[in-house]
Amino acid sequence: MKRAIVIDGNSLVYRMFYATYSLAEYSIEHNQQPVNALKLMIDTIFRLLKNNYSYCLVAFDYGKKTLRHEVYKEYKSGRKKMPDSLVTQIPLIKEAMEYLGLNVMSQEGIEADDLIGSFSKLMSDNKITVDIYSSDKDMLQLVNEYVNVNLLKTGISDIVVHTLSNFANLNYGLLPSQIVDFKGIVGDSSDNLPGVKGIGLKTCIKLLEKYQNLENIYLNLDDLSEVNKNKFLNSKDSAFLCKQLATIDSTLFNEKSIEEFKFKTTDLNSLKAMIKKYHINGLDKYFPNHQEQMKLF
Repeated sequence: MKRAIVIDGNSLVYRMFYATYSLAEYSIEHNQQPVNALKLMIDTIFRLLKNNYSYCLVAFDYGKKTLRHEVYKEYKSGRKKMPDSLVTQIPLIKEAMEYLGLNVMSQEGIEADDLIGSFSKLMSDNKITVDIYSSDKDMLQLVNEYVNVNLLKTGISDIVVHTLSNFANLNYGLLPSQIVDFKGIVGDSSDNLPGVKGIGLKTCIKLLEKYQNLENIYLNLDDLSEVNKNKFLNSKDSAFLCKQLATIDSTLFNEKSIEEFKFKTTDLNSLKAMIKKYHINGLDKYFPNHQEQMKLF
């Protein structure tokens, strides 16, 4: 059975950067180009590609402003600016990914989440198993019979695989389709989504277990306690806005073919030259023999 891999570029790069932040500081102190995230990204991709995938995508955010910012100006407003020592590594990381034959994509006004969702839908519609790698819990809404989410919890080595079979056990008994309802109610501080003020995790889970989704909760407000009813009434606009913003758009690739996402020709000579140029150590193990290495792709 053919398989596809999709990587949340921004998510993994941030994790790798901060997991080895001291190395970036050292480079800056010695007037060198930081390459800590670049090295870890190359190392990680080599290890992941041993799984013999047929299709691939590495998705990055294009810039700060997206269509969601047009809907809600405060969207992600609490996030810190990307450090300059990471900004300078992003072009190098994209270049390295292309040398490895990966399809690297970003699109103006579109979040990487939506590229990932659209790629996953395209593949699953063609009955191709998809492995998503991200630290963003929004990805959990994409889990289905064919789509698995490899969620990075801490650093880059602690990964929990969410599949359709174990999803409920890992996510408070919820279904993948209820993740956006969950976000609509409890919000998401990382995206600056307030949700329903005063409604916590336990109450949210109980309500979704009984009413399935946000819409049904509002249709049955009279069944709630007076206190909770008023909380939902006072936060109605916020709840539905947060659900809307948390919902990943999976329709962007409806006109695309899976053939567009096959692995491209690798350029390991250029990758080796990059590694040498920036004095990156510890990656020689991936180049014992060019011909053998090509078989990984």
